[in-house]
Amino acid sequence: MSSKVALSVQSVIGTLKTSHFVRNVAMVGGGIAAAQAIAFAFMPFLTRLYGPEAFGIAAAFAAIINIITPMSTMGYANAIVMPDSDDDAVAVARLSILCGLCMVPLSLITVHLGKPWLASWTGMEKASYMLYLIPLSLFISAFFSVADQSAIRVHLFKTKTRAYVESTLVTNISKLVGGILAPSGLLLIILTLVGQATNFMMQMLRVPRIGVLKPSSWFGFDGVRAAAISQRDFAIYRMPQSILNAASVGLPIILLASLFGSSYAGQYSLAVLVLGAPATLLGRAVGEVFFPRITRAITMKSPNAYELLLKVTLFLLAVGLVPFGMVFFFGDYLFSLVFGMEWELAGKYSQWASLWLLSTLVSGASVAALPALRLQRFLLIREVIGVISRAGALYIGFVVFKSDIMAIVLFSIVGVLLSLSIIYVAFRRLLVSSNEWQLTNVNKEMTD
Repeated sequence: MSSKVALSVQSVIGTLKTSHFVRNVAMVGGGIAAAQAIAFAFMPFLTRLYGPEAFGIAAAFAAIINIITPMSTMGYANAIVMPDSDDDAVAVARLSILCGLCMVPLSLITVHLGKPWLASWTGMEKASYMLYLIPLSLFISAFFSVADQSAIRVHLFKTKTRAYVESTLVTNISKLVGGILAPSGLLLIILTLVGQATNFMMQMLRVPRIGVLKPSSWFGFDGVRAAAISQRDFAIYRMPQSILNAASVGLPIILLASLFGSSYAGQYSLAVLVLGAPATLLGRAVGEVFFPRITRAITMKSPNAYELLLKVTLFLLAVGLVPFGMVFFFGDYLFSLVFGMEWELAGKYSQWASLWLLSTLVSGASVAALPALRLQRFLLIREVIGVISRAGALYIGFVVFKSDIMAIVLFSIVGVLLSLSIIYVAFRRLLVSSNEWQLTNVNKEMTD
């Protein structure tokens, strides 16, 4: 019996070593780990230089950016990996850039007209001029999204990873130097935008200038109309879903900033930054490798698609369980120790946020499978329900219990339930589809 178990373990290890998927995930995940190690190495110094208020201002601005960023390409950039031919993929990239160029002047007008309201909504009344950086952010995001998805399409994971690590190092060094000379929320915002632009430039300098990765091919109108029609699901469902998801995630920061002040928003932003960055980026690493693979498996009606989704989901659960479990039990102590005593509240926030972010990480594989399963409509409906539920949870915490901690607890519980709903629907649909595909194959073999 023991010998059979040993042989089975060896077989699994051998499979993992030769798996292109595992190697690609390890490459992207390793780069993310390196970048996060760099960020965490700088963070204890940055938290002592800038303070909760500066972090809160930067977080409020980031919340706005995250909400409107999907509009920079109308969601079409995510569709670059979908077409079978490179010509069609180039047309999608061209459409994405065109959307981005149209959104920049529109966002500038919106900011100018709605600046007082936006500043009041985010608690940025004293720094409302920072809102004029929103059009610049959308411009950078459009080009970065196209370059990023194009690299994913041709499996340039090593190039992407290297650019991300280098830009993370440059950004954090800049923040450290700036914090010593003139720390402020504005500086954090500017250097974050510079970091994203640096990531884009470093990535483009290393990719082959051919096909969808040729920047000159991103401009023009050829194939744009056909691309907009063929990939309209991404604009109709994915873009609103991404906006609603960012809005629901950013609600605590916005409400904490407007109701309690920038300092409270800064505390929460650090908690989500420390926990959310590895969770989001590791999930993205798996998603970038997994998305093309699960899309092909479902498109080709492979009976192994369900097993593939199950394996990746269990892998994400195994990876996230220990670190998030430690934060859940010891978050307040760890944050005070690492970032300074003034960040103890961030540690308390992190204990409950860890549950929600772990569930978000685990649901990443299911989210990647939804477009190929034609479930983007469900994702949009789920996000509408999610915004309402999360807003309700925060309202109960802030107004009924009059407690910021209780608001974060209820917000996190809702997040866990929403992630579980995605996992359930994706697995259920894929199980039904797999059974239908198997039956079709059997009938075809009997006919032949």
